[in-house]
Amino acid sequence: MKTGNLLFIGIVVGLVLFGFFEFLGLDPRYGGIISAVIVGTLIGTKIGKGSEKYAFFSIFTYNLIGWILVFLFTSDGKLALQYGGIALSALIGFALIMVCFYSIIGSFGAFVASNLSRNKQDEGL
Repeated sequence: MKTGNLLFIGIVVGLVLFGFFEFLGLDPRYGGIISAVIVGTLIGTKIGKGSEKYAFFSIFTYNLIGWILVFLFTSDGKLALQYGGIALSALIGFALIMVCFYSIIGSFGAFVASNLSRNKQDEGL
């Protein structure tokens, strides 16, 4: 499978998981960690060696899209956008820190998954 297609699939799966956890009302921190691990593992097993940067990019992208949609279409986001200033800066800063945190977790998941899949392939030889 081409890397571009896999990145697109990772972004779509991440957005679906992001929406699913948001719909269930799960805490966004836990939902973000779970979805980052799932997407990172998916990318790590499919790409193999060097998949960490692709997982980081994919997770960063879908989290950024998801948080922008949350800010635009929820009442809390609209309230924060309405007040602007310090509240908006704090929320955007928090969201960017969490997006980077999730991306690092997903990258680590991709690293572990690629190493485990490579070890299984080596045992088969």
